[in-house]
Amino acid sequence: RMWIKGWIPYEECYRIPLIVRWPGRIQPGTKCDHLVQLQDLAHTYVEAAGAKPMPYPDGRSLVRLFENPQRSDWSDDILCAYYGGEFLYTQRIAINRRYKYVFNSFDFDELYDLEADPAELHNVAGVASYRAQADDMRARLYALMNRFEDPFGDVQARNSTGEPPNRYGAARYLPRGKRL
Repeated sequence: RMWIKGWIPYEECYRIPLIVRWPGRIQPGTKCDHLVQLQDLAHTYVEAAGAKPMPYPDGRSLVRLFENPQRSDWSDDILCAYYGGEFLYTQRIAINRRYKYVFNSFDFDELYDLEADPAELHNVAGVASYRAQADDMRARLYALMNRFEDPFGDVQARNSTGEPPNRYGAARYLPRGKRL
């Protein structure tokens, strides 16, 4: 499942360990199970250096998490994105500890219950008993895209007649705002 890696939304591709050593600030052997993003590292380095915080919304400093790895106010919602480099196939992915929601621009969306199905073999996005979770994760995805100022959420595709494409058209774009 690692072939070309970027557009395959499985845990083996997106969940990688972060190992940090900071003598005097982080005790050796400290473990933290919170989810973080690579974008967080730049904000962390800036804060650790005592510099002025960066104005960019694409990450957050991990220093608070290093100080208290068990903190309960840390959001574990993260955004992953694939921009279509190899296949012109765009994805946006919201992940938290329990669920992963994958928006596929040219295909059906996916929802995985990472506790019940850690191998991500069963897409439950269309399963009635998971409807609330799918709606919640979609809303979290929109919120993350807004937080990170992701321009993909603003794209509104139109066909030659000026109408939005249908679900199975040449492209499907993620709308911002409330789901009707």
